[in-house]
Amino acid sequence: LLPVLAHASFGGASVTIPHKQTIIPLLDTLSPAAQRIGAVNTVIVRDGQLYGDNTDYLGIVGCLQQAQLSAHTPAFTESVALVIGAGGTARAALFALHTLRVPHVLIYNRTQERAQTLCDEFGSLFSTLSVTDSLDAASSKQPTYIVGTIPASDLCVPDSLFNVRGVALDMAYKPKWTPLLESASRRSWHTVHGVSVLIEQGIHQMEKWTRAVAPARAMGDAVLAKYNSEF
Repeated sequence: LLPVLAHASFGGASVTIPHKQTIIPLLDTLSPAAQRIGAVNTVIVRDGQLYGDNTDYLGIVGCLQQAQLSAHTPAFTESVALVIGAGGTARAALFALHTLRVPHVLIYNRTQERAQTLCDEFGSLFSTLSVTDSLDAASSKQPTYIVGTIPASDLCVPDSLFNVRGVALDMAYKPKWTPLLESASRRSWHTVHGVSVLIEQGIHQMEKWTRAVAPARAMGDAVLAKYNSEF
């Protein structure tokens, strides 16, 4: 990898799971967002240096804002959110919720120690940030916004989690309907598929690489055409 990064023809890269944190020592500088999140999904060449940035959180912010307008769900500033997972993408989700000024956030992760690490690191960004030991327990807090950040799995999502009107966003895009989104849809929640976030953050990446306005519609159409032909 190092020879590739150092080559004169290298113009940038997109970084995916599980390398969003391990790439950091190979970079020269980080954007303020990437530094706060502690994860990089975008590498940019600037003045001969490798600059790490994060557009995952921008993708989440954009998609949640669009969903909130479509679903007429409560204002972010008056809501409780739940983040499922505690990896690099969960870090981006927490920063996105902070950007949207969500005051109260819960984190659920099968390994509670990892979730607690995030609480300790990001706690100052929220009025309350706490670990929930189960999704059943999280339902008592009535989250309005749920962000899944783990690969699609056999996660058991209780229907009680969707007692109030809300938005569920899953960063996983394989399969299209993850357990989280299937459960949310059954309870008439607004759902945001991972491919939508993929497109949104990709538009931000393109603009950071090229320093030009990205052809958003063309990019979205191309991704969806390929995605819908396979899933």
